[in-house]
Amino acid sequence: MWLILRQTVLLLTLVFALVGVAVPRAYAHETQRGWSRVAGIPGDVVLEDVVMAGPAVAWAVGRHEQGPPGVVYRLSLVQDRWQVARDATFDQELFGVAALDAERVVVVGAAGLIARRDVGGAWTSERSGSPELRLSAVQLFDDGRAGWAMGAVQRDGRRHAVALRLSDGRWTEAIIEDPGRDSFVEAIHFAPGVGWAVGSHIWGLRGNRWSLASELAFCRAGGCEQRLSGVRAIDAERAWLVGTRLFLCMFCEDQIVLGRHDAGGWRDAFPEGTAALLPPLVPGHYDSATLSGLAFAGADDGLAVGWRRYQDERYDFAIEAFALRYRRGTWSYEALGQRIVPGQVAMADPSHALVVGYGGLLLSYGYGEQGAPPPEVPSPAQPVADPGQPGVRYFAPTGHTLRGAFRCYWEANGGLERFGYPLTEEFSTVSAEDGKTYTVQYFERARFEAHPEYQGTRYAVLLGLLGRWVTAGRADEAPFQPIGPPDTADAHYFPETGHRIAPEFAGFWQANGGLPIHGYPISEPFTEVNAADGLPYLVQYFERSRFEYHPGAGGAPGTVMLGLLGSEYLRAAGWR
Repeated sequence: MWLILRQTVLLLTLVFALVGVAVPRAYAHETQRGWSRVAGIPGDVVLEDVVMAGPAVAWAVGRHEQGPPGVVYRLSLVQDRWQVARDATFDQELFGVAALDAERVVVVGAAGLIARRDVGGAWTSERSGSPELRLSAVQLFDDGRAGWAMGAVQRDGRRHAVALRLSDGRWTEAIIEDPGRDSFVEAIHFAPGVGWAVGSHIWGLRGNRWSLASELAFCRAGGCEQRLSGVRAIDAERAWLVGTRLFLCMFCEDQIVLGRHDAGGWRDAFPEGTAALLPPLVPGHYDSATLSGLAFAGADDGLAVGWRRYQDERYDFAIEAFALRYRRGTWSYEALGQRIVPGQVAMADPSHALVVGYGGLLLSYGYGEQGAPPPEVPSPAQPVADPGQPGVRYFAPTGHTLRGAFRCYWEANGGLERFGYPLTEEFSTVSAEDGKTYTVQYFERARFEAHPEYQGTRYAVLLGLLGRWVTAGRADEAPFQPIGPPDTADAHYFPETGHRIAPEFAGFWQANGGLPIHGYPISEPFTEVNAADGLPYLVQYFERSRFEYHPGAGGAPGTVMLGLLGSEYLRAAGWR
C-alpha cells in the first residue's frame, strides 16, 4: 500500500512539474556548456534506450502513447545538427537497443520481442514470447552472431529475472540464479572475460550461467528497495553501477546509488552518503534524487544522468535534471537546468554524448548549440502555379511540376500509368537509410531519388525504399517470413531475402528495371485489401515498390501496377 501511495504522489508531482512548475532562478544551477536540447521527437514518446554507433549516428527506441506502441528512431548528424527520422514501428513497446554499426541494429521489448535490422533497412523479427515476458536490455558480440537479451517474466505471482542467449543464430533461455523474491534485470554490460546484469539485484556471468553476486545491500533497513538502472564493465575487474534507493513512505526522499567493483568485489562508492556530491537546491526542503542511466568511454570518462524532485521556496514541487561526470577518479555534479526526466545515456567518446527520456527528450553533449528547429519551410506538397517554362511539365490535377532528370525518367518508364501524378515539387531531404542528402520527388506510386554518383548511367534516378518503409513491423506476418530455397534452380528466387517473385510479377519486374529499380522481393505474393478502393488484389512487396495485379474485365489479361506508396507516405508524414 505504501508503495502504491508513494508512486501516486510521485506521478502527481511529475505531472505538476512537467506542465509548467518553474525552477526558481535562485536555486537552479546554470546549464553546463555543451548540453543542448534536440528537436524532432514527438512529445508523447518516451525514449527508453539509446546507443551510439559512432559520433555521427545513433539509434533510440521507446514507446508511443499514440499510434504503434514501439518506435525506432535513427539519429544522423548532418552539418553539425542532429536529424531525427523514424525508422520503424512495432506492435510492442521497445525498451532496449544494441548496434553493431550504423546500419545493423537489434531491439528488444514487451512480449519477448527481438527484432533485427540489416543493411538496407530490412527489419526481421527473430523472436517473440509470452505477453508476460519483458526484455529490457540487449548486447551483441561476434559481428552479431552472439549476444544476450535480459529482462523479467511474470510467473507464479511475482517477477523472475530472465536471460536469453544468442548462439548460432538462435535465442535460447539460459540459467539465471533466482534470489527467491521479486527479481528483474534492467541493464547489462560486458567486457572481455566478464558480464554484469543489474536490476533488483546484481548478477555476474560465469560460463553460460548468471549467478548472484555477493549481495551489495544499498537498502539495509526496512521500508527501502533498490532499483539498479545502469552498469558498465570496464575490464575483468573494474565496473560501475548506478541506481536509486526507493524509500517506501509517502514523503521519504529517494537517494542515488553509485556502486563500484574492483578486486575486492562490489562496494558502495559513497558509503558515507552522496549528500556532498549533490549540492542542495533549497536547503532544508524536500529533495529526492534518482539516477537512471550510465555510460563510459574508456576507463577514466563516464557519465551518469538522473533527476531531482524537490520543493522550492514556495513549497511547490519542481523537477531538475542533472548529470554526474566521472573523470580520472572523481565524480562531479552538473545541473542541466531543464525540467526534464532523463532515462538512458550513451557516449561516443569522452566529448560526445546523447541522453534520452520522457516527453520526447533528446539531449546532446559536445555537438554545439542545437537550438530551436530551423524555420518551418513550405511543405513540398503545397501546390504551385504553372511556371510556364520550357521543358517543365505542369499537372493541373495535383498542382505540381515535372522537370529535368525526373521528367526524363518518368516519361521513359511508363509515365502516368506507372507512377501516377507528381504529389510534390523536387526538394532535398536526409535519407533515413544512409544519412545522406538527396534530391527527391514524390509521385502517387513512387519516390524518385536523384543519384548524381551514377550520372550518365540508367541508375541516375532510383526509386526510394518505400517498400521497406511501408512494411516495417510486419516481419511476423506469414507472407514476410523467408521461404527455403527451391528444390530446383529458380531464377526468380533470391536467397538475399529468402523470397521468390510470383509468376504474375516476374516479367514486369524484369522488363521495368529489375533489381536496381525495384529491389529484392521482401514478401511472398498474397491477397491484400487495397486501402485506396477497398478491393482485394494479389500483391507482392519489393524493397522499393508494391506490385499489384489488377485483373482485366471479362477475363482479359491482367495488368501489373505499382501500389500508391507515395500517397501513403505523404499521408503518414502529414503532408496530405
